[in-house]
Formats: sequence, C-alpha cells, structure tokens
Amino acid sequence: MKIMKMSSQLGALVLCSLALTAAAQPDLSKIRPRVEKIPVADMERVGKQSGLTSCFWPATVSPSTFNILIPDSGVVYWVSQYRLPPGASLSLRGQFPKARHISLNTYDEAGQPVDRLNDLMMAPNAGSANPFRPHARRDAAQRDYHVNLTQAAVTAGTRVDDASRPTNTLYAPQDAAVQLWYRVYVPDQGADLKGAVPLPVPVLQLADGRRLEGDAVCGEIVVKEGTLRDVRVPTEALKPMFALAGATSAYHPAQNPPSWNAFFNAPLSATNLLIGTPYEGIRARLDASRRGGFYSTLDNTYMSAYIDRRFGEVLVLRGKAPTTPRTFAGAQVMEPAQLRYWSICKNRSLSDTAVDGCLYDEQIPLTADRSYTMVVSTAAARPANATASCGVAWLDWGAAGDGMGNAAGGFLAIRHMMPSADFTQSLFATRKPGDEAATLGPYFPSSSYTGKADFEKLGCKAS
Repeated sequence: MKIMKMSSQLGALVLCSLALTAAAQPDLSKIRPRVEKIPVADMERVGKQSGLTSCFWPATVSPSTFNILIPDSGVVYWVSQYRLPPGASLSLRGQFPKARHISLNTYDEAGQPVDRLNDLMMAPNAGSANPFRPHARRDAAQRDYHVNLTQAAVTAGTRVDDASRPTNTLYAPQDAAVQLWYRVYVPDQGADLKGAVPLPVPVLQLADGRRLEGDAVCGEIVVKEGTLRDVRVPTEALKPMFALAGATSAYHPAQNPPSWNAFFNAPLSATNLLIGTPYEGIRARLDASRRGGFYSTLDNTYMSAYIDRRFGEVLVLRGKAPTTPRTFAGAQVMEPAQLRYWSICKNRSLSDTAVDGCLYDEQIPLTADRSYTMVVSTAAARPANATASCGVAWLDWGAAGDGMGNAAGGFLAIRHMMPSADFTQSLFATRKPGDEAATLGPYFPSSSYTGKADFEKLGCKAS
C-alpha cells in the first residue's frame, strides 16, 4: 500500500520550471499532504465493531474498517506503534496463517518504510513448517515462528543487507516511536481475515529481567495516540492541478487512452498530474530512482492511470496475466509462480484515498493462454456480458469518482508483488518512466473506452 507525497523541494522545483514557461501558474508549493492522527476513540470503536484488533494491534486498514491510504481489498493491514524503554527488547511469536502472503514492516515517524520481513524470510520454529516456501505443504499442522524486532541505526531509503541479516530479525529505527504493520493477503476460503490463526503476540523483555507477553505488554510500550494516520492532499490544493491551462485532455488528468505510469518515487509520481499539459517536460528533470512511498512495502510496486468515464461509460482492459499461486481454495502445496500476487484497484484521488473496488489474480477469468478481459464501470453501466461465466472480469467504478466532486473520475492502480528471479517482465523490471509497455510486453494492459451497448454486442466470451 502507498500514498504519493509531494515534497516541499518538489514544489519549489516545479514552480521554478513553470516560471520559465508561463506567466501564470497554480501555486504548486501548496500541494503538500496533511497528516491527521485518527483519534484513539475512533480506532477503539471501529476495532470493537470489526472484532479484528487487539491491545497490541489497535487499528486496521481495509475497505470495511478505515478505508484510507489507498488500500487493496485483498489485504487486511494491522497497525501498532510502540516505544521501548531503555534496555528492553521486543519479539513476536505467531503462527503462519492460511493465506497467500504475510509480512511485517517497520516505518519511521514520517511513515517511510525502514525494513520488512516477508514470509519467505521467516524461519519456522523447530518442529514447525513455513507453508509459504515454494513446494511447501500449506496444510502443515505445526506452523509456529518467532521474530525479533531489533532497534538499530536504520533509516528509510537504505535497504538492510538481507545476506547479513540475523535469522528472523526485523529492524526498527532507534530513539523513536516505531510504527509496525502486519499484512495478511488473501486468506483461504473459510478462514477468517486473520487466516485462521491469532494475531502475532508481543513478548517484551525488560532491563530488570521481567518478561511480559500479550496484553501485559501494552501498558508498557504501546503508544495508541497517532498509531493510525490519515494522509491526503487537501482538495483545495489539488483541484488547480486538475484544471491546468493548456491540457490536451478534455477531462484532465485522465487521458484517452489511459496513460499508465510506474511508481518510482513519491515526488515523481505526483507529477503524473502534469502529463498532457504544457508542463509535462518537467518530469524529465526529476529524480527517477525507485524508493518507497508513504506506508508502502518493499515487496510491492505499482503503476497507475487516471481515468474518467466521460470518455466512455465502460473502460475495457485486455492483457496477459502473470502466473501466481492459486491458494484461495486451500491448495495443499505452495506452487512457484512469476509473482506472489497481483491486483488492480479503482481508487479515488490523493485527496480521498479510499478504494472503491479491487480484483486480485484469482478473481479474474483467464483464457487458456492466460489472457484476460476486464470491464470497469458503474453498476448501472455494467454490460450484461461482463460476467465470469462470459470470461469477463468486472470492476466497480463506484459512485464517488475521484472523491472531489467528479463522480466520473478516479485512478486505477496495478500492483505486482515479489517477482520470481526469472520473471523479467514485472513492474519491478521498469527502469525509467515511459518503459512500462516495453518492459511488461504482453503483461501490459491495452485500455480503451467504449459504451455499454457496444461491449454487449461482443456477446458472451467477449475476450
């Protein structure tokens, strides 16, 4: 999960560049995210309603709990925040869930990713098995693990050397409140959202020799205030970017056909709003190195496209799907695949960071050669043949649009997770803006607008 953040340095750079090309321009320096702490009372109320939280994990992000920070509906995100007293150490004991993927991630106080420990990096306890490893039995009865959270001089933007990482060690920044996120992707059919196992349990070793577990840990280290933070660009600051003079698209920032752009870093991604305007050339002057976004994970990367159904009430996507493990029905073995997970989501905007709907790999009908056809529309405009039985996936556009007054707007995001070493056509293989189609090849989606009636003329098996 990510939110694309405009830095003050980016605002200054764009303003300087615009001054060279136009006499008047929006004040882009105002496009900065606001960070609002979700009140503890709200976290407790939502947690009680959902039944998903615990003392150590007091908040969740999901479409049904806190639909913020551009989530993926195939995932539930648990959030904790703690501060260790001097001389203390923290670990987590847990069980590998019945699910597609899990990970633990630490962040600094600004929400930038510091480190992660994904399931492949986690060794099971003696006598237990890790069901996420290639060819492993997913139905193992003993599936326990123990992870150490070690505070060290680690910072966002600098990857920990996995080769020298001690077994089952997740690093956290020193001298600060640590934000810790736990992700569970695609629980097996019949399992709860936790994957049929309890949440990881904290184990605290204090300097005086005391050892505390579970709820007893909370009063010692958990910092509930500010655990969950909503981050968004104010609508009044973002709207001028949607109305830039000289835009080539009648419904800027959406293009026809949609313009897909890989995520390299937050400042560059924010300037996708300049595409199709006299200021698009500014993007070529910006740093295109790949870095994490706000509350992103190092195991995912993305590409996105602004969309608008005033171009056509139905948006059709066609492409080839990478292989992924098919785990939902409770497969006994974790099959190797090109990606661990991929999905496509309809989101709103940087001002309203909710998700309206997602489809993940197993939810998308495929032909024998792994081709797919997907329709994005409102429920009212859904073609009669946009059904799984007709070989067509349907993604709900939602009624909110971009969440800023344009019910026709929004953006799509495609997520790729953990490519295999021999899969060279994932989004991780992109090296610069503009090489998305060449890098992904058949896995790059063709995208076009049409009408409901026109798509229905294709009949069943419209792919």
